[in-house]
Amino acid sequence: MTALVLLAAAVIACTTPKVHDGDTLRCGADRIRLFGVDAPEVARGQTPAEPLAYEARDLLVSLTRGRVGCREVDHDRYGRHVARCWSDASPDINAALIRSGLATEYRRYSKGAYAAAEAEAKRARRGAWK
Repeated sequence: MTALVLLAAAVIACTTPKVHDGDTLRCGADRIRLFGVDAPEVARGQTPAEPLAYEARDLLVSLTRGRVGCREVDHDRYGRHVARCWSDASPDINAALIRSGLATEYRRYSKGAYAAAEAEAKRARRGAWK
């Protein structure tokens, strides 16, 4: 007899998480990196912020007001959960950030999962694509 084992990916849920930058948030003790999203870096120490970094962070804040859920895809080298997230404001936070043009698709990991969202941002000349 063959046994079939189904492993459900971890789901992390919280209300109004703390947002670090345009692609990283914290739900309680869980640090979450948004899968397939590459947002500009905010200022850190002597390193200045990249263009549109604070706009991307502010958009993530607005997309994560209320209830937020994230389905883990992987872990990164910093021990963060890498996840696809949704909220009361958006059924796909990752795609919404890329569609805004304030973040780009991190193709090295996403393998084109958000290519349509990025193409939409380019066509509409949003954010970095102006």
